[in-house]
Amino acid sequence: MDGIRCRVLIVGSGPAGASAAYHLSRLGEKDVAVIERLSEKAHSRYHSICGEAVSDKSLRRAGIETSHAVRRVEAIEISCGSLGKTRISVRGSIVDRPKMLEEILERSGAKRIRASLRSVSRLPEGGFIAETSAGTVVCDILIGADGAHSTVRKCIFGTRPEQLVPVINAVVPGDSDGTLRFSVKAGDDGFYSWDFPSSAGRKSVGFRKGSGEIPEDSNHGARCIPIGRLPHAAQEGCILAGDAAGLPNPLCYGGIGAALISGSRAAEAAVSGDWRGYDSWIDHDRMFDRRFMDAHSSFSRWTDGDIQDAMRPLNGNATILKGFLAILRHPKYARVYMACWMGFRFGWRLVLISIRI
Repeated sequence: MDGIRCRVLIVGSGPAGASAAYHLSRLGEKDVAVIERLSEKAHSRYHSICGEAVSDKSLRRAGIETSHAVRRVEAIEISCGSLGKTRISVRGSIVDRPKMLEEILERSGAKRIRASLRSVSRLPEGGFIAETSAGTVVCDILIGADGAHSTVRKCIFGTRPEQLVPVINAVVPGDSDGTLRFSVKAGDDGFYSWDFPSSAGRKSVGFRKGSGEIPEDSNHGARCIPIGRLPHAAQEGCILAGDAAGLPNPLCYGGIGAALISGSRAAEAAVSGDWRGYDSWIDHDRMFDRRFMDAHSSFSRWTDGDIQDAMRPLNGNATILKGFLAILRHPKYARVYMACWMGFRFGWRLVLISIRI
């Protein structure tokens, strides 16, 4: 492989990298290479034990269609101890993530390289040189889609997200419906445990590392979720997308939709050369609003009493009107109320809110 040259090099073939490759092809850029450090088997396993839920709205915004949706998502349910369950009707799917990524990459027609990126640097004459375990790659444009511990971000930007949250996710046997379930409690730095549907006869459960027990006989794995915006996600000729750019939502920790959408935007910036426009898009898109991180910081300090106090106004049939009334009556929780509403409104297309006691 030594001495490869390409117009665009994408590092990482997860949702952000696959989406970028696909959209570059659609925009007419054919000289694209994608570096992936994981073997085919390891890549499939890694992506089968992480987030599989994606909203219809995110797929539409990303311009992605997939034939590998395995179950519809109809609701999000939030459990807060003895106060009951807040249920929000939404529209989305559980996807077979490894198969979806392979489908997108196949459509892109990009050259695929199995290698680990060791370092990358700018060339004096322009462009970049990537040193990999299989040799060097020289490119004009570089897209870093290489996850929470991005080598591209480290070498080119010298920055990191505000927080890296270590989590465990496990796929276990079990019955499930089309509901994404979150369990919230105080004393866990604003984190949730979750119970998601998966493919037939299985479900996906997860928690912050150290706050729960790994289920026996499960297919499980550990990873870090990066939250908190970077000063910049684009420079001349170089763009960060997905987890590499710290784009997962700080409240729900969801990242697959953000990765797919940012991959498509990165492709547009690579073709147009509008690097500042990419940063400006992140700054102004409601999906990445800074109020999510503010709300996360606020919620991480809540006690059990705060949780009960904040949820009490929503008992009964919670509506958007009740949400606004809750903000007026409990302004100290306003950041979290508003951020939750924004997350449902701009990420999942909120349909209906009701409370089940």
